[in-house]
This record gives sequence, C-alpha cells and structure tokens, in this order.
Amino acid sequence: MATTQTGLDHHLSLQLPRVWLILIRAHDQMFSEHNKALLKKLAIKVSIAGFVLHLVMVFLSRTLSHPPLIISAVGRNYLSAIATPFSFILFYEVLTLIAALPASTTQSIANQFEVVSLIFIRDVFKDIAAASEHVRQALPLFLDMCSGLLMFFLVAIFQYVALKRVRPAGAAELSAGSKTFIAQKKLVAIGLTVLLLSMAVYNLGIVVVHTYRSLMAGHCITPEPKAFFYNDVFTVMIFTDVLVLILSLVVSGRYEMVFRNAAFVVSIILLRFSLTEVHPYGAPLALFAMAFGILTLLVFNFHSRIRTDDSLVATPHPGPTR
Repeated sequence: MATTQTGLDHHLSLQLPRVWLILIRAHDQMFSEHNKALLKKLAIKVSIAGFVLHLVMVFLSRTLSHPPLIISAVGRNYLSAIATPFSFILFYEVLTLIAALPASTTQSIANQFEVVSLIFIRDVFKDIAAASEHVRQALPLFLDMCSGLLMFFLVAIFQYVALKRVRPAGAAELSAGSKTFIAQKKLVAIGLTVLLLSMAVYNLGIVVVHTYRSLMAGHCITPEPKAFFYNDVFTVMIFTDVLVLILSLVVSGRYEMVFRNAAFVVSIILLRFSLTEVHPYGAPLALFAMAFGILTLLVFNFHSRIRTDDSLVATPHPGPTR
C-alpha cells in the first residue's frame, strides 16, 4: 500500500498490521476534503428541506379544519420551525467532531464545546416560539440567549489559548510516536463513526416507534433529541477521550500533558451532565465546564513554557571557537 494514501512513512507502514493500514486508508478516504464538502452540501439541503416541511405542516395545521393528528401535533406557531434545521446542523457538527479527532486533542475538545453551544442556542429558537405565545416565557429566552452568547465567547477564548501553545524546539518533524498516535486516533475515529451512525439509526427508530404508539393512543409526543441522542453522544465521547488519553502516553508521559488530557475529560463529563439538568441549571454547568477547560489549557501552556525554558538553560552552549 502506498504510504501517500495513509500519511505514514514507509518504515512505519511496515511495522503496522495490514488491517490497521486498510482502516487508516478508509478513514482518509471517508474524511477527505471532497467528501467533507459533499457532506456539508448534503447537510445544507436536508436542513432546508426539513425547515420547509415544518413550515408546510404548520400551515396545514392552521388552515385545515380537522388536520390529522401528526400534523396538528406540530403546532400552529411558524416560529417553532426555526429550530428544525438546527437538528440537522447539529448532527453535521457531530460528524465534523469525529473528523477532527485525529488532528488535535485541543481541536477535538473545542469541537465538543461548539456542539454543546449549538445545542443551547437551538433551545433559544424554541424559547422564541414559546415566548411569542406566552410572555412569561421571556425569562427563559433571555437566560438561554445570554448563556449561548457566553458559550460562543468561551469557545473563541479556548481556541485562542490553544493557538498560544508552546511547541518544543525541533518539533516541526513528527516523531514516530506521534505518527503512531495519529494512526491510532484514525482507527478510533473509524470506530466512533460506525458507533454514532448506529446510534443515530437506533434513536431514529425509537422516535418513529414512540411517535407511532402515541398516535395510536390519540396524542402525538415526539421525544426531544437532547434528552437521549446527544446525551449518548457525549457519553461515548467521554470514553473516547479517556481512550485517547491512554494512547497519548505513546507520544509523551509528561505530567502536564497527562493532567491536561485528564482535565479535558472532566470538562466533557460536566458537559454531559449539563444536557440532562433541568432549566436553568444546565447552562451554568456547561459554562463552568468550558471555563475549566480554558483554565486547564492556560496552566498547560504555562507548564510547557517553563519546561521549554528549563531545557534551554540546561542545554550547554558551545564556547567561542579559536
């Protein structure tokens, strides 16, 4: 197998099992720039289609004298349709989260922060629809708007701090351990893709069955994806991050690196809890998780700077030549 297809040098390719090489090549083809562009276009088209379909169902619910139960359950508020395309956008963001896994641990964590912020900003659109019918719902709308904006701000700070990471001198060329670590994360990404797609199909089946049973009972209640699918996604991501933490020991067992990755896992656990907390406790918990991740990254950068300075001091400088 050509090494250009896997991003590995020839020597390392010979050391890896053939199954690994096949899966790594499958990962590179699956998450190629071309396929990611196609996925983005598909997400846009599906989001538009879902938005239009929801609007049509609301229109039928308002105009038909006796609309079918599945249509009347949609409601009569056009503003409720705004949240629909975000459900598809969120699923697209989950897939991009998987694509970023082999690239960088900090980028993967940043993407998980982004997904949570989109979940909360999606709730804002639901609050808008509720507030348009009941003025008393304006307070939850205000709280969710402020929380979503703060999350947006914290994600930007996290990415900014990540860019300030101190890189050791002479680290431009990836070591064999780093290349192996990236290859291992590609294998994890393949397994994660299969698992999350299976979860999506399974949860979609649950929604269909639940909706059908509620229709047969004379009412239509559709489960909220935040209550099950995204909870499951972040539960899986917790274990994925723990696995990546263990695999990262191949690259470095430095104290600050291990602590940083372990603290990131704590942040994701808190984010997972924030999705199940009742309003308004979920948003503050998510904000605290993001702030904890930012502080962790700041201290990690400080540790790395100290280690880099110590290594420069410890390196003997050649004396003047005569």
